Amino acid sequence: MSSSKKTTLSRRQMLALIGTTSATAALVACGAATPTAAPTTAPAATQAPAATTAPAATATTAPTEAPAATATAAATATTAPTAASMTTPGGKQLPADAAPVDQQIYLLGAAVPAPGQGVDAQITASVYARGGLADQYALSLTRLDHDFNMVPGAATDWKVSDDGLSWTFTLRNDMPWSDGSGNVNADDFIATFRHIADPKTAYDFTWFWDTGNGNLKGFGDALKGTITPDKIGVSKTDDYTLVVQTSVPTPYLPRLCLYMDPFNAKALAKSGPNYMIDPKTTISAGAFIIKNWEATRWEMVANDKAAPDIRPFIQRVIAVPYPNGFQAYQAGQIDASGIGNAADLQTAMNDANISKDVTPDVGDFRTDYFFFDVSKAPYNNLKFRQALGHLLDREAITTNITKALARPAYSFLAPGFPAANGDALKNIQAYDPAAAKKAYADSGLKVDKLTMTYRDDYTFYAAICAFYADAIKTNLGINVEIKKLPVKDFTAALLAKPTQIEFGAVSYGMDYLDPSNMLGVFIGSNKGGRHNWNDPQYQTLMAKAGPMTDIAARTKLYQEAEKIMVESFAFIWMVHRTPLNLWKPYLKGPGFLPGKVNKNPGWAWPANADSFTPYFETMYIGNNVPKRDIP
Repeated sequence: MSSSKKTTLSRRQMLALIGTTSATAALVACGAATPTAAPTTAPAATQAPAATTAPAATATTAPTEAPAATATAAATATTAPTAASMTTPGGKQLPADAAPVDQQIYLLGAAVPAPGQGVDAQITASVYARGGLADQYALSLTRLDHDFNMVPGAATDWKVSDDGLSWTFTLRNDMPWSDGSGNVNADDFIATFRHIADPKTAYDFTWFWDTGNGNLKGFGDALKGTITPDKIGVSKTDDYTLVVQTSVPTPYLPRLCLYMDPFNAKALAKSGPNYMIDPKTTISAGAFIIKNWEATRWEMVANDKAAPDIRPFIQRVIAVPYPNGFQAYQAGQIDASGIGNAADLQTAMNDANISKDVTPDVGDFRTDYFFFDVSKAPYNNLKFRQALGHLLDREAITTNITKALARPAYSFLAPGFPAANGDALKNIQAYDPAAAKKAYADSGLKVDKLTMTYRDDYTFYAAICAFYADAIKTNLGINVEIKKLPVKDFTAALLAKPTQIEFGAVSYGMDYLDPSNMLGVFIGSNKGGRHNWNDPQYQTLMAKAGPMTDIAARTKLYQEAEKIMVESFAFIWMVHRTPLNLWKPYLKGPGFLPGKVNKNPGWAWPANADSFTPYFETMYIGNNVPKRDIP
């Protein structure tokens, strides 16, 4: 695409968003391109594409090749590159505004995982331990487009049985593995499902497929060792027809399958999952394949043996773990970065060139919140919780602390997420010091001191907690001690039985785009949830809504459940994060255009993972790229 058509925030718009001083800053709406923009609607959870034999990427992200007339015009230009320099070794004709093939290099700042961590979502250690170039080496069953619609991936279409318990995925039959062992087929997916269901090799996302979440038939029993992994509900009717059975109707199953990118069954059986991370044995059916794996540098290159529509324009992707991604972006060492704090945002907006690169994103719809141990005094007193809830001034927090990197949250589901109903719930926990003082008086309690603990993984927690603690002291006369804990220690304390954190700050972002995921976090510790707020009515609504196929009725139940949760004041909603990204203006392709619903330009979640989205295979480096030093 032409850089002149890239939708970004103007300097004036961004300065209006972040404010020129902490005293006068105010978040204001600036239309679709503001950081507060998010999808206003979401596809139905059961949505599946119509049956088609068209390749997945070309079905949703065309054009991936320049029109013939455009290519011809470029070739006749006085300074045009040669035809050979505009054709990749995989046979793809670069668009007319692309740099030559030898400049199709994408530079990233990303962690290089240690040996054994793996590079795909089914690794044995931890999903979050995989590196920055993970999930590139085969297509997932389903994918997401820019508007968060489910679109074909390795599966061209899918359908559910009348009883809602059996899903049939028709697989593409034209995606060869790079080692010549044949095409990706049902056996590869079956082997992958069984690998993660085996207690000897299961990963840390087993909950994702277990009963109560993914509901994959037999998965939980396999993890317990009561059945063998080959007995779980995954089978085939032929080489390219995969059948997945669930224990209860699971209308959002295709959304779970976003993360199901397969191992090569033969290589997995021979060498285990780490065959992927050794350049000598690595195999790919995706757009890229690993070339180098070093402690300070990781490179993957175009997989010219991939299916034609998956073959990328980009020829090399190089990741280096720079200590500070924003500074590396400033220095021109990498082509993309996030903005993690208000200081970096201000620096970016003060730079005439970099300010043009700032683009908003909805991220993973992450919400930060305070929570209480409702089993212990004084937090078992609703009036006391209400008193605390009415003292959180979210508008002041986003104006003075987070600035454009977050927006006020008065409920859990962020705008644009399926079933989000924030406008209807906004007044329940509204900032109201007078109401807080009255609720405290009505509670009948006299509290001298509280301890507030936050998970040390968000740059703004220290300032937000201090601001909130001051409001509690000022209005209620209660002293608040603030403690921070590393993520590992915080998680252990939170999930301890009983929990060891009575008043804490933490966040959660989606794993899959369905209310069952986000709202399921609060199902209660007696049902496997994160917190010990065990509300029977909430649990009943969640259980009833989960398997429903009537999306309108299902949404209504989820909204009722969230209202109960907000009214409980067991959780005080803080902010919805609104990440801002930086993309160099020479990065081109359909993925950098605004969507019809998600109007934010630039790659949306899950971003760099080519298994999950069609961004990478349609991206290219434009002919406006400056000279770069390639590490």
